[in-house]
Amino acid sequence: MQAPFSEKTVTVSEVNATIKACMDSPVFQGLEVFGEVSGFKYSGPHAYFTLKDKFSQLSCVCFNARKTYSPKDGESVIIRGSLDYWVKGGRLSLQATSIEPVGQGMLALEFERLKEQLTLEGLFDEAHKKPIPQYPKNVLVVTSKTGAVIRDIVTTVRRKNPIIDITVRDVRVQGEGAAHEIAGVLKRVDLLGYDVIIIARGGGSLEDLAPFYDEELVRTVYALNTPVISAVGHETDFSLCDFVADRRAPTPTAAGELVAYDYYELIDQIKQNISRLTLNAKRVFERKSASAQLSFNRLRLKAETFYSEKERRIERYLQSARQSVEKKVINAEAAYRLLAGKLDGLSPLKVLSRGYFRLQSGDKTINGVSSLKVGDSIKATSFDGDVTAEVTDVNIKKRDPRR
Repeated sequence: MQAPFSEKTVTVSEVNATIKACMDSPVFQGLEVFGEVSGFKYSGPHAYFTLKDKFSQLSCVCFNARKTYSPKDGESVIIRGSLDYWVKGGRLSLQATSIEPVGQGMLALEFERLKEQLTLEGLFDEAHKKPIPQYPKNVLVVTSKTGAVIRDIVTTVRRKNPIIDITVRDVRVQGEGAAHEIAGVLKRVDLLGYDVIIIARGGGSLEDLAPFYDEELVRTVYALNTPVISAVGHETDFSLCDFVADRRAPTPTAAGELVAYDYYELIDQIKQNISRLTLNAKRVFERKSASAQLSFNRLRLKAETFYSEKERRIERYLQSARQSVEKKVINAEAAYRLLAGKLDGLSPLKVLSRGYFRLQSGDKTINGVSSLKVGDSIKATSFDGDVTAEVTDVNIKKRDPRR
């Protein structure tokens, strides 16, 4: 039987290899493809998704995608990369080397980059936040006078407080140059003595709120000495100005609530406190006065008892002391007489009166015959006088060696 192959017959691998060779040509390298993201998902570090437009779609893969921008489904992007054909599976895909958002996505990406940079610098740290005064007197609102924002803030404040001074600085709150204008106003008013500054505008798109993501404005707010409340956009909007401010209000109305302490309630509380303190002070005085009188009476009784007992004890101590002193004086006199007798018995004059003489040769006292020699002049002193003589003979006794 003849084989069903002809000269044109090729294998699947040959077809796929041919397609692969075509896809590897320079024309399919370094492409920039615009489309909408669909089915974006990660598998390990890599991302797989579909890029589509109104009429067609293309499978895409991005290796190590976590290092690049991660788009959301439905977001318009530009994919830079090259076409690749997987021979074994017979599938064509666009291998992305970069993903770049288009339109609002690019703006959001730039804001996110700036947010990360300023976060690393510490501009959003809680340690730098200044407290909002509990009872502010002068409030500055930086916003557009033509919008409903200032009316909302003033109405909210005046409903609770008629005495807070509210000053408005009119600025542009969207468009090119708005951020620079707001920053300049903040720098000029910072040292004018305001208790708190409210930066406010209504809601809008990301492009409308772009001035409040501006780096110059954020750094200006960070450097202010005056506490700042940021009330930008709706409750779900979070601008960089919100992060750097000392307090964020979800809406301008909420900012008014933050600064407007309830004046009328405070007055009522003060009146109630004064009445309560007056009554309490009167009760405390009466109670303390009665207690003091009772304590005084007890103290006086204790003092009388104490001092009477002390007086008797002191009298006993004095009597005992007198007796002790008298006894010691008598004993001292007896001891004195005894010592005087002993001292008198040891007196050199007493010794001399018994027939003894004191011998001296010059200034030296003669204690033995061995210290004299023939011809020495000596002085003999007795109790009734002294005589001078010359040594004519010296006779020294020999000592018994056994003694």
